[in-house]
Formats: sequence, C-alpha cells, structure tokens
Amino acid sequence: MTLTPEQRTSWETHGFVHLRGFLTPETQAALCQWVEELEAWPEAPGKWMKWYEGSNRQLCRVENFLPYHRGFADFLEGAAIGDLLLQLMGERAVLFKEKINYKLPGGSGFGAHQDAPAFVAFGQTYHITMLVSIDPSTPDNGCLEMVHGHHDQGLLPQNEGGELDAATVASLDWVPLPTEPGDVVFFDSYVPHRSQPNRSQTSRRALYITYNRERDGRVRDQYFAKKRAAFPPECEREEGVDYTAQAAIYNLGNPIK
Repeated sequence: MTLTPEQRTSWETHGFVHLRGFLTPETQAALCQWVEELEAWPEAPGKWMKWYEGSNRQLCRVENFLPYHRGFADFLEGAAIGDLLLQLMGERAVLFKEKINYKLPGGSGFGAHQDAPAFVAFGQTYHITMLVSIDPSTPDNGCLEMVHGHHDQGLLPQNEGGELDAATVASLDWVPLPTEPGDVVFFDSYVPHRSQPNRSQTSRRALYITYNRERDGRVRDQYFAKKRAAFPPECEREEGVDYTAQAAIYNLGNPIK
C-alpha cells in the first residue's frame, strides 16, 4: 500500500494516520481468533506475560507473545507492515515490543501520556506504534483519544509517575478516535493520548505494536528481559517485594498495579 497525499498530510500535521478498512476480512478474522486464543492461555512464568486489573483480576493485557505464536509473528513482522513503516519513518523499522490491550467491560481507562519516556532505556529516541482494532472502539467503550499537532513539541510536563501533569492535560484538546475492526492507526511516540474506562457491555480489544528504527538495533528481547525483572507479572512476583519505583517506566498510564 502506498500512502495517499491526504494520509501523508495527516501524519506530518498530526503525528498519526488512520487507515480505515486496511485489513482484509480474512486477516481480521484470523487476528480476532488469535486474540481469543491468547486470552485463554494460562499464566506461564518465564514465557508470555499476562496482566490483570482490579480485585477480580480481570484480564487487562498480554505481552511478549511473538515467540509463542507464529501467526502473530508473521503478520507483525511481515512485508506489508514493513513497507508502511518505511514510508512513515523514512527508513527500515524493526519490532520493539508487542501487546494486546483487552479492555473488557468495566475495564479501566489509561492515563494521559506520551509513549516516548517509556522507550529510552536503550538509547533510542523515536518509535512508531501501530494500533490494530479488533473490536469497534467508541467513546462509550473507551476508544483512544489523541491530541492533534503536538508530536513535534518534544516531551510535555509530566507528573512523578510519568503521565502528563494535570495542568497540561486540562490545556490540551482531546479528540476521540473511534475505529472499526480492520482499521489500523499509526502514531509516533510523542503524540499525547489517553482513553476512558469501558462503560459498555462489549470489549474494546486492540493490538498496540511498537517499532523502532532498524539502525537503532533489535532490542525486543532485552526490553522484555528488563521489564520482567523490574515489573514481573503477578505469577512471577516475589512476596514482600515492592515493585512500584522500578516499574514506573514499564507501567506508564496503565491501570495495572
């Protein structure tokens, strides 16, 4: 796919581009099936990472699943995605990290933040994240909200937890970005974004896949090794250890405790 002039303008002006109906029905159906497969996978120390929220341990997120799922690996590191990233980045990209946010009914929102502070541990300064919509996302079930045109202004003021501070959040214009199954959104790591809780009776599942410049190195394995050590999933945590401080950059804006 070659980006249209309008899509390029959106990317350059706002820092994101929304590709409606990008996936074929067959690909969308496969992704939906795979997302449901991962939801059913058991917790597995040392392998994929499952994250929960609330006292009822409702599934919030799954990460580090590429080594264990050939279908996802082939799709997320395939030529079609690579060619789009080449057009957006101006150079080849490699996968930095992968996650699925499930946001099941009643699931919490995600605080206002920029992704860039969470990605600096390996000397990298720029990333692009691809959102793939599995379910319809709406303001009612907590769709992504973006701030247009702030991607070229560097890091905005943050609070101690790394989210945008209250005064900055209040000063920005937050625009909902509803999506349909099969839509894909690319946004760069300096775009301010957030989402509200899921107040509906339907899930708002979405892939969030982050890529870095190829010349900055392939660090996916190192990223997950560092995250597992600093902020392990519940099934790997040591009793009595407080992970709060060291987990900050790995838990930015999330409802995971």
